[in-house]
Amino acid sequence: MSTLEEIKAAAAALNLEEQVELFRWWTQSDIFKARQLSALKRDVAVGIKQLEQGQYRVLDDANLMQLAEEVGTSGRQRLKGKRRQPPA
Repeated sequence: MSTLEEIKAAAAALNLEEQVELFRWWTQSDIFKARQLSALKRDVAVGIKQLEQGQYRVLDDANLMQLAEEVGTSGRQRLKGKRRQPPA
């Protein structure tokens, strides 16, 4: 068993309160924060590039509801697709 598998098994054996404490500890770690910041910077750079290339749309009251419905429909379809897959 690898060290990572051992850590996962130990974390799974913790009670809920201990799991929450472990999660809080990890999310406050410098490594986690650095990875989150790096991902945020990448996402912002992609967004800026899309804006510069005109890959955006202006939303108003009329098309905002349409967008919300599209997002909801897409999300429901993705969830249904995931449920069809057998658990690993």
